[in-house]
Amino acid sequence: MKIIDKIIFLDVDGVINSDEFARWCHQNRDFLKEGGSNHISPWLVEKVIKICDETGASIVMSSSWRLWSLGHTLKNLSSKRDLRPILEHLVGITKRTDERYRGKEIKHFLECCKTGYFYTEIGEQLSDERYSFVKEPKYVIIDDDNDMLDEQLPYFVQTDFLVGISNEDVNKAIKILNGTD
Repeated sequence: MKIIDKIIFLDVDGVINSDEFARWCHQNRDFLKEGGSNHISPWLVEKVIKICDETGASIVMSSSWRLWSLGHTLKNLSSKRDLRPILEHLVGITKRTDERYRGKEIKHFLECCKTGYFYTEIGEQLSDERYSFVKEPKYVIIDDDNDMLDEQLPYFVQTDFLVGISNEDVNKAIKILNGTD
């Protein structure tokens, strides 16, 4: 069983894809012909993997790309070649709520860490028995939207939808997770 003590709450749109990457794909059609996706930038994915590698963090998907359970999300996303490095670090998803308030969805997952119970009210699994989360993991939220709770703002790295995650964003996330300034 893997012990999870550091979490990256990861959005997809505006983080590992961007307006800039979509324009690049339009100009470089060979990338798409070779199996690349115009939805996921392998270069931006590498930046997220760098955060995982330098901090030992695992990924919890908080993006609208997640489905209603971890199993369904993994199955759906596994066909996307450029997402495979992310999936190797994916240990959970946040619960989808009707109001779609990302900060509240992340808070719910952190509360699950305290109780050890990772199911929604209707029994959908948010994580599984391969992982054991510490009660208060260190975390960072990487998202282009800013619908976070006030207490989450010190752990929030807001990306620019036009360019996705930047090197500066990567360094900030690493500092948050490693507790260095």
